[in-house]
Amino acid sequence: MAKKDTQHPWQQIEEQAFHAFREWPLWLVLRERELALQNTGSQSDTPSAAPTDKSTQQRQSN
Repeated sequence: MAKKDTQHPWQQIEEQAFHAFREWPLWLVLRERELALQNTGSQSDTPSAAPTDKSTQQRQSN
């Protein structure tokens, strides 16, 4: 019978943090897509709506 590895709580937390760190860029891309879909839906209702967020304006100019 194989020996079962027991992890200490800090090792579990460290492993979760590592996976969260690795998944963060993917989460950001998915969130940007979700927000873009929401923005296109809201802009179709009000076509004259202009973005007021500076970071949105900077991304559009790049």
